[in-house]
Amino acid sequence: MSTNTSDRGETKAGEQERRFAELVIGDDEFVIYDRENHQAWVQSSVAVPLADRC
Repeated sequence: MSTNTSDRGETKAGEQERRFAELVIGDDEFVIYDRENHQAWVQSSVAVPLADRC
């Protein structure tokens, strides 16, 4: 039996998209946060969609 690594990559990307979220709080201001750890967040003036990183 073999493992298709592209399937695992797609699953990991899907998990990241569900776990992390972004919130627009003003013009060019974003907060990215972890839905499982509410103390984990970052505020930035630049955001890149998770789908673009994979």
